[in-house]
Amino acid sequence: MGKTKSGNRHVPFRLNLLFFAVFLLFSLLIFRLGYIQIVQGDQFESNLEESSAEQQARIDAPRGLMYDRNGNIVVDNELALSLTYTNKQSVSTDERLEIADALVDLISIETDDNETLNDKIDKRTKQDYWIATHPEEAKNLVTAKEQAQAEEDEDENALYNLQLSRISEEQLSSLNSELKKVYIWGQMVSGYYDTPYRIKKDLSRNEAHQISERLDALPGVNILRDAQRQYLYDDAFPDYFGNIGSIPREQLDQYLAEGYARTDEVGTSFLEQQYENDLRGKKGTVTNGNTSNGRRGNDLVLSIDMALQQQVNTIVQEELNSMSTGFINNPNAYIVMMEPETGEILTTSGYQDQLGITSKSYEMGSTVKPATVMTGLETGAVTPQTTIVDRPLDLAGAEPISSVYNMGPVNYYDAIVQSSNIYMSYVAMNMAGYSPGTGQSWSSSNYKQAYATLRYYYSQFGLGAETGIDLPSESTGITGPTNTPGRLLYLSFGQFDTYTPLQLGQYVSTIANDGYRMQPRLVKGIRQPNPDKQELGAVKKQFEPNIMNKLDINNSYIDRVQEAMRGVVSQSRGSAHSEFNGADYAAAGKTGTAEVTIRQQSTGNSVDGINQAFISYAPYDNPEVTAAVVVPGLYESSNVAKVIGRRALDAYFNLKENPQAPESEETQEESGTNGE
Repeated sequence: MGKTKSGNRHVPFRLNLLFFAVFLLFSLLIFRLGYIQIVQGDQFESNLEESSAEQQARIDAPRGLMYDRNGNIVVDNELALSLTYTNKQSVSTDERLEIADALVDLISIETDDNETLNDKIDKRTKQDYWIATHPEEAKNLVTAKEQAQAEEDEDENALYNLQLSRISEEQLSSLNSELKKVYIWGQMVSGYYDTPYRIKKDLSRNEAHQISERLDALPGVNILRDAQRQYLYDDAFPDYFGNIGSIPREQLDQYLAEGYARTDEVGTSFLEQQYENDLRGKKGTVTNGNTSNGRRGNDLVLSIDMALQQQVNTIVQEELNSMSTGFINNPNAYIVMMEPETGEILTTSGYQDQLGITSKSYEMGSTVKPATVMTGLETGAVTPQTTIVDRPLDLAGAEPISSVYNMGPVNYYDAIVQSSNIYMSYVAMNMAGYSPGTGQSWSSSNYKQAYATLRYYYSQFGLGAETGIDLPSESTGITGPTNTPGRLLYLSFGQFDTYTPLQLGQYVSTIANDGYRMQPRLVKGIRQPNPDKQELGAVKKQFEPNIMNKLDINNSYIDRVQEAMRGVVSQSRGSAHSEFNGADYAAAGKTGTAEVTIRQQSTGNSVDGINQAFISYAPYDNPEVTAAVVVPGLYESSNVAKVIGRRALDAYFNLKENPQAPESEETQEESGTNGE
């Protein structure tokens, strides 16, 4: 029995020894894994990324082209060489500074007009550079106590932020003699680790040659074949093509989720931004020496007729240069031409400010009277037989109102042809249930409802509403307050709310299109890229005309107003008869003059002035083109808007009979007709 007990005691001892050995091995294994994960994890991850980068590299693909409606290339790509730098965590600060110093003598840094190199460098870059080049002085900017506290809190950013706040302007000024190096260094550290970042685009041949000879001595530096955007008609059509640039920081996560790289360039404004997903090319790859070709992005076919755009720019320039009356501030004029049945925009011209077509709004004067008449007829405020005596109105709660002259008895037709403010005022008063000269008081609820009703119908034409244009943003104008009844009358003849030139263009197109409001478009369709860029590729998407709404107005009232607009240009008493006398086509239109008060930029004083506007369409029986012209901020009344409108329609029909390709911008500059 004793022997048996002795043997049993040895078994647990051996098991315990075995368990201890296993425990010790697992402990060592866990310790090793923890060491690798925590201490060497960043290094392994960096090595893995570098290995992956060596195995596969992506080749940027050019963006899609843009053509005008007639197949002329208006935005192209040209081969360019870009200087890139791939930043790595393993590279020391001194090594980066040495590379930046070497590049100073190899590349030039371009600046825009009225911009210096100092302007191109933000303050944070200068501060970071100063810290990098003055490590001991930067260290002395914080006290030992502050450093100890930061170490205790494990907050390195606290020390960095203290250093930034304590770098003096004098210390930053000491960098003025090496700004070029500061700029290059700032670009080198702007990118993400292990990702090529463009330091300079469009290297000259000499720069590329000099750098290529020294690449072995410039680790991380490389030359990339790039495609640079070439806007062939940016003088004639300066803004709505848009721009491309680095991904905005606030949109970075969205783009990364869509497969973009951090260093990709994207459309940042207007058409380049609106159609980014279509214009973006498909990248090629180089994997272990094997190349997979990328593909150019899809091409856009614009609605713009570039030859017409150039001619209209010239017309606007010539008319403004020959004016006898002056502008309160900088001279400007806008014109939008559209196809009323499709909403396609044929031209958008701004004398000094093309963007104002969609971003600036003005009181448009009597051009809104056709909408007021249709609203009055539809709501029963007036009938086709209603006659109003046009004579000055002096009402309680309203400023005195008169037409350009006392017209006597007028009906709806006369009110549009001769442009009666008094008739429109009666439309508004009748809608508000107010009878002048009876001692009646204004009903607050009634006149506020009249405001709402007028604006409801105006919005159906596109006035005061989003037009729906295929751009990232647009203004909808300014809506005035409804706390006084007198301004209701001014609203009825276009001297209260403000509208953009594009809204005015959509408005006249809705009238010309028998009450159908079409979505305006700058892009007709999207094509697949054709290797022969002189020929359009296969259709990928064709945008069909989009009806936004049909006017909630009886068709017979629309017909009556169209007839009156025809009378504006055809009747001897019409307000645009003299400008359209002798035209080879039948047109319809409406003039507009708004009396406004404008802040004069040179003095800061408020100055009384005039906005001139004119809307038209042709041919009257089968409209195929509309024109909306706005000339804001004149000292006194002028016929310039009507003349621009007439000449623009002439240009359209002349080009229809005798098509022309747009002139190159070099040719226009030589002849002085580039619209600037």
